[in-house]
Amino acid sequence: MPRISHRPKLSFTQEELDYLIKLSRSRNQAASIVKRSKIVLLSYQGKNDIELSRELKVDYKTVRLWLQRVLDFGVKEGLIDKSRSGKPRDISAESRARVISLACMKPKDLGYPHEIWTQRLLAEHIRENCIK
Repeated sequence: MPRISHRPKLSFTQEELDYLIKLSRSRNQAASIVKRSKIVLLSYQGKNDIELSRELKVDYKTVRLWLQRVLDFGVKEGLIDKSRSGKPRDISAESRARVISLACMKPKDLGYPHEIWTQRLLAEHIRENCIK
């Protein structure tokens, strides 16, 4: 006999349901977002966690996690990963843009005899000309 969930039932507005259906059928969104929206939709339709995990081939803990996240944060915020702290960037956005623009240029335009950048050549050019 399946375990009875003590989690509150999902309830959505028509707009939220339309959003979930659109996401679950999307071919342009990330696969993880599509799978999460399917989890939420199937649970809303009455399937229990174990049935969902078997049907979608994910762990039942994953099903519980995303359902709880949607209950806690709502549909749009609950389906998105939390931001992680990570290591802070060493260079500014302007510096990154400069390096990218340099990488898109041809080395011949800057006086080098090469047709394309190598990683070593680009790094040397940046060290000599861009670092203050």
